[in-house]
Amino acid sequence: MFRRMLSAARPREAQREAVSLRAPRPLFAVGDVHGMADMLDRMIETIRERIEGDGLNDAAVVFLGDYVDRGPHSRETIDLLLESQARLGVETIFIRGNHEDFARRFLDRPFEESQWLKWGGDSTVESYGIDPQDFPAGVQGQVALSKALSEAMGATHTAFLREGLVTHHNEWPFFFCHAGIDRHLPPDAQPERALVHGIRGFRETGGWPDSVVVHGHYITGEPELGSRRIGVDTGAYRSGVLTAVFCIDETIDFIEIEDE
Repeated sequence: MFRRMLSAARPREAQREAVSLRAPRPLFAVGDVHGMADMLDRMIETIRERIEGDGLNDAAVVFLGDYVDRGPHSRETIDLLLESQARLGVETIFIRGNHEDFARRFLDRPFEESQWLKWGGDSTVESYGIDPQDFPAGVQGQVALSKALSEAMGATHTAFLREGLVTHHNEWPFFFCHAGIDRHLPPDAQPERALVHGIRGFRETGGWPDSVVVHGHYITGEPELGSRRIGVDTGAYRSGVLTAVFCIDETIDFIEIEDE
């Protein structure tokens, strides 16, 4: 059964489809944040209230990646994620999105050509108080900017990008990743590129039989209920709506936070 929980959001007609798969425990999954820290803050609080109010002490909260870039508050977004487990009081899992991959490469391999700034990384850099225009074009300027950004981020934030993220989380029959899976391979043998950057045809084929893949990455106007998959990237940075899915028993709820 599908239901929709709204928080400061306009009402929308709920989905009518049903998935007859049972979640092994209460599972929340939050879609792509992209630097929209205020909405993330309210999403975490909404989930915390649900966990506390319903006594869901065995719940897990999965953040589906793309925390940084495009929106204005990437630094504050990472701060919120770092404190989220203490706020929520349950297990938290942080999936790596393609934008975290871009940011990590910029920090770790600054001599390589990068398009990260053009893909929204400029907003992340600016959130740490750095103007990317202060650095010249070319490799030397990129190396200098990478060093300045690493220093501004500090050890805690850089460690989050380098070591605090996973490519997927398995709560069979629910499988969580950022961008997609290769259904010809088992869950424990998935190629990292498919999980983090996507794979051709995933949105049409979806997950494995008798499973549901929960993902972000592909912006849609509504939560997307496809073939054995649920997409919850509603484009928070441009639509002003951050979406999460809540799976409990055989019920799936959607939580939507609207930008104020």
